[in-house]
Amino acid sequence: MDHWDELRMFLAVAKGGTVRAAAEQLNLNHATVLRGVARLEQRLKTKLFEKMPSGYRLTSAGADIVDLAVQMSEASTKIEGRIFARDQSVSGPLRLTLPVSFATDLLMETLTEFRSTYPDIALEIIGTGTVANLSNREADVALRVVLGKGSPPESLYGSKLCGFHTAFYESSNRHDGFSSSLAWLLGPGEVAPSDWVPDEIEMAATPVLFSEMRSRLQATRAGMGITSLPCFVGDADLSLSRVAGSPVVQTGDVWLLTHSDTRQTLRVRLLCERIRDTMRTVSARVEGHTDESAKLRRHN
Repeated sequence: MDHWDELRMFLAVAKGGTVRAAAEQLNLNHATVLRGVARLEQRLKTKLFEKMPSGYRLTSAGADIVDLAVQMSEASTKIEGRIFARDQSVSGPLRLTLPVSFATDLLMETLTEFRSTYPDIALEIIGTGTVANLSNREADVALRVVLGKGSPPESLYGSKLCGFHTAFYESSNRHDGFSSSLAWLLGPGEVAPSDWVPDEIEMAATPVLFSEMRSRLQATRAGMGITSLPCFVGDADLSLSRVAGSPVVQTGDVWLLTHSDTRQTLRVRLLCERIRDTMRTVSARVEGHTDESAKLRRHN
């Protein structure tokens, strides 16, 4: 069987349980995944899924081949990785995954310069908080925040660039007619701090929840409440101020990662060098050093 893409679509549906989840994982549209699974079923002359109200369930035939399909997909990925690793040209595809805020607030000028210098490299910038699987070649280079004292998987080759610090921010104009009662503005999985309460600020009993950072940032600018932000985001925003007396917390470390099979590919090395150089110059901002943040505010 040489239809690797169809096999990956089958596995993505089996894992995600829905075509929508599979399409999001593979960055494909819904119809493409449906057609791919249908072609595989036609090729095998058997039904692999049952359509249920809650999604797709493997048939007995589908369940029988899942483990073999995983092995075949892994072998295909290793073959692609070995071939990619031998490519020493400055052309061809190159996928970078990183948090959206790193792309927009720290690295866009660097990535623009990189694209201008190497116009034949088909750079794909995947701005997401989702952790890409480099072993499955969902990306070639990853800039990641590893939370806590953790470290990346042993299968990845990487370097720790700097600490990742957050602080609490409020609108700089809070005293200009804003309500004295502020809400905690929380992102996914966050809870209001229990070990720190702002001085002289009345906090509402009920927090406001957000699914992503940009709308939470805008709500903070508007004076809705107090939120925790990466220092390099909050300190650079003239409409925000750190809440007096609030802690600055190192929540993790920033790592630049590649897969061991592909890290010597020339275009991977070139991109990693540019990212390392830039992160070296902005590391003080990422770590929340206020003197560097003040310089940035004056410059803006």
